[in-house]
Amino acid sequence: MKTKRCASCQKLSRADAFTCSRCGQSFAEKTSSSPTRSSATSARSKGNAVEEKAALRTRRRTIPPASPHRAGHYSGLHPEDQPYQSTMLAVQRPPENQAHPPVQKEPAIEYLPAAPDPLPDDAALSSWSTAASRPTEVQTQVHGRPAPEADMHPLNDRMKAWLRQSGSPFWHGRYVPAVLTISCLIFLVASSLLAYVLINKRPAPNTQVLSAIPNQLRVNDTFSLVGKGFGVNDLITFTHDQNNAAILDGSGKPLQAHANDIGTFSVQIMVPTNWEVGQHTIHAIDIGKDQTLSVVAIITVEQSSLAPPQLHLSSSKIDFGASPPGVVSKKDVILENAGGRQVVWQAGSDQPWLAISPNSGTFAGRAITEVTVNSGALAPQPYTGHITFIQQGTQPITLTVTLVVKSAPPGLAIAPVSLTYSGTTQQNPADQVITLQNTSGQTLDWSSSVVTGDGAAWLSINPTNDHLAAHSSETITASVRSQQLAIGSYQGTINFKGSTNPSVTVALSVTASGNLVASKSSLSFASAGQNPAAQTVTIQNRGVGPLDWWVTTYTVDGANWLNAAPASGHLEMNQAANVAISINVATLTSQTYHGTVTFTYGVRGQTVQIPVSLSVSTPTAPIPTAPTISLDLGVLNFSTPLGANPSPQSFMMRNIGNATLNWVITEDQNGATFAPVSPTSGSLAPAQSTIITVTPTVAQASVGTLTTNITIADSDAGSRVAKQRIKVNIVVKG
Repeated sequence: MKTKRCASCQKLSRADAFTCSRCGQSFAEKTSSSPTRSSATSARSKGNAVEEKAALRTRRRTIPPASPHRAGHYSGLHPEDQPYQSTMLAVQRPPENQAHPPVQKEPAIEYLPAAPDPLPDDAALSSWSTAASRPTEVQTQVHGRPAPEADMHPLNDRMKAWLRQSGSPFWHGRYVPAVLTISCLIFLVASSLLAYVLINKRPAPNTQVLSAIPNQLRVNDTFSLVGKGFGVNDLITFTHDQNNAAILDGSGKPLQAHANDIGTFSVQIMVPTNWEVGQHTIHAIDIGKDQTLSVVAIITVEQSSLAPPQLHLSSSKIDFGASPPGVVSKKDVILENAGGRQVVWQAGSDQPWLAISPNSGTFAGRAITEVTVNSGALAPQPYTGHITFIQQGTQPITLTVTLVVKSAPPGLAIAPVSLTYSGTTQQNPADQVITLQNTSGQTLDWSSSVVTGDGAAWLSINPTNDHLAAHSSETITASVRSQQLAIGSYQGTINFKGSTNPSVTVALSVTASGNLVASKSSLSFASAGQNPAAQTVTIQNRGVGPLDWWVTTYTVDGANWLNAAPASGHLEMNQAANVAISINVATLTSQTYHGTVTFTYGVRGQTVQIPVSLSVSTPTAPIPTAPTISLDLGVLNFSTPLGANPSPQSFMMRNIGNATLNWVITEDQNGATFAPVSPTSGSLAPAQSTIITVTPTVAQASVGTLTTNITIADSDAGSRVAKQRIKVNIVVKG
């Protein structure tokens, strides 16, 4: 490649270059070796310079310039192949009338450590920026004039020092590539991490928990289904078993619930009569905003028994431990039926700080109730309370509850700690009152919130917040709306905030205006060639209004062997009636038969179903001709406060023999004076039964327990029929 050297700075440049890329010297201008020239020569040189300058003004460079090399030449092999600098230098044209001093070689720049100078002033920066922004014009103006270093670099020493300190020479021109390289590296690392996370992602373990309490039940029992860890405010639906059939509420619609603000819910479910004995799977389906989850709980439906009902408690003692005043604690107690049929129970507490909810009910297998203690108004010391469970016809059962109250800063105390409501689909129950007390010596601001197990807004209080002066109290009103709910049981909680955070549990039972309850959940008959004795089912209206009822029978084989009498009736509130269920085996062969007795009541047609089984066998021995007395109970227990009479109770007597029974009742001591019975005598044909009622009259009796024995015997002379006895206990409380 052809090159030429600058006469001023000795810089090698391409042969077609017009100016030196280092000092700006024009190659068109030829300097003389002699320091003095003639005037003619000078004039001629000036004329040539003017012509060349004009030619340069009209002449345009090609960018990039055409290569002077032949084909096949590879540039970059020699240093002179790269003659251009990568940076642009500012050049200033000297005045027109200034003589051209001899060109001096550019001295080398040495960088020495020095204290940083202040930034250049605005005028210097402005002049430098202007000069650097017009490179083409400057090159045209300096053509033919050697520019000394002082003229080519108008920046003063302060500017040069500032430029040297503004950045390392190594990074000049390398900022953009460096940033791009670093960005690419960061992108690659982030992409790798994201790919690793996505490829190796594992589904998070389910945190939802579904519990059925109790989980061993019988037909018509009610259990609590409690869920935790579900989606906040999500809709929860319920199905059961492999066919995913919907679980229905009391009105026959699919049961639904809403999770609260912490993802929990609680609903009450009754075991339908069409569920078979064995395990059943309950599915709680969380219909969330992003996905749908299904959580499973398992319950076991047990076989009903014909044995007399017998109430048992899961525990005879509950210890709540130590807690400061103002703390409300709750624990569940499971009630069990160790016998058959249905247990009718009620319970009461002997301490104001101790409560139970619900405090009464009916169940066949198991039921759950909640014991609550409130230490809000108690002094620091140990406490013991008792809850007495009473079952009709058996001895009372006592549950002992212990609590230790320790010293704590005073705050907000409430009473009572639990509320129980009973309403219908047509009428809301009456409001109840909660008392709030500020036991501290300072003013107190309190607030409240209401949570219901199903998420519906059936529970409210007024007011919801207030200001309490020191050692003062106020009352608030708690209201429930049962008219907007389906038939069933509901749970809620009223939470208070104010120094301490007590709470009040709320239990609501919604029934129809009339609610029919049957005394038996199933019936079983056996026959050995003759009709078995009829059995009696007692139905009672436990609603808040009258109802009309009727009964129908159904047999699986279609034969007319199952009968019920009477077929219909009317019941006022708390009124009861007896329905006789009889069997006719005249046309039946030796095998097992099944049927159903259905009681229908109310304007909505609610039903109570009782399954019936019949076993028919061939007699193997002669049947004796003698009457036999049979009683369905062995003891009757009454409890009443001083000055009042308890409600009457009844038992059934049957003649299970094959001869007419003439019977009579006697009572030992003076039992007839405080526990009279009716009727006291009568006659029963084979397979017939009668109801005997005991009506205590103890309003004038003192506190204590009265006991007597009722004896039923055959009144025929010389009879060998075995006598039957039933014991009566009456407790009068002070």
